[in-house]
Amino acid sequence: MPTPAGQQVPCAWHYPTSLIEVRPLLKDRRLMLRPVLPQDGELLACMINALSEPSRLRRFPNAQLPASADALRGMSCVDFVEHLALVVTVQDQGSECVVADARYRIDERDGSAEFAIVVDDAWQRQGIATWALQGLSRAAIAAGIQRLRCYLPADNAPMLALLGRCQFRCTNDSSDVAIIHAEVQPNAFNAHRASRQEPKRPAGWIQRLLGSTLTP
Repeated sequence: MPTPAGQQVPCAWHYPTSLIEVRPLLKDRRLMLRPVLPQDGELLACMINALSEPSRLRRFPNAQLPASADALRGMSCVDFVEHLALVVTVQDQGSECVVADARYRIDERDGSAEFAIVVDDAWQRQGIATWALQGLSRAAIAAGIQRLRCYLPADNAPMLALLGRCQFRCTNDSSDVAIIHAEVQPNAFNAHRASRQEPKRPAGWIQRLLGSTLTP
C-alpha cells in the first residue's frame, strides 16, 4: 500500500485519504495537509527541535531536547479513531519537511475531543493553523464528535487570536484564571468557514501515488 512518502502503512490501519488537501505555493511548490504516518517521527522531531523557545514551550512545555523519532513514536503512530493527527508538509530541496502538526484525542467520558496545534515559526501567520484546524473539524464531524476543546495559558496571545477568529468560546478555567478553556462545535466552525475559499483537493497524481488500496 503506497503512501505519500512512498513507504508502507500497516494493513490494519485505515488511512483516511479523504483528509488530504493541497495548497499550491509559488515556483511549483505545494503544501500538503495529510494524516500522519508512522515514519513521520523523524520529520516531527526536526520541526520540534527547530521551534523557537516560546513556540516550543506553548505546545511542549515539558519537552526534552533534542527530540528524537523514538521519543515521538506516540505522535507518529496513531489509530485515526481515538487519536487523530494531521501534519502539513512541504518539499524542500527534494526532501519532505513537516511545518505544522494538529491532532485531537477523544475523551471517552463525554465524547468531546481535546486538540493541539503547533506551526513552525517560519510558517506562522500564513493561515496554516486555521487550515489544519479546519481539517480536524471535518474529521470530528465525520466521527460524531460534538465539541472540540483545548486548554491554554491566558498569555498565549497568538493562539487566543486564532481561536477568536474561528468562533471558539473562550472562558477562564473555573479552577485557575491563568488558564483559558476554549471550545467549539465542529459543525458551527465549519459553517463559519464555509464562505471562504476551500483548499484544493488532491490532484490526480496524489491519488495515484496513494493507491486505491488505502481505505478512506
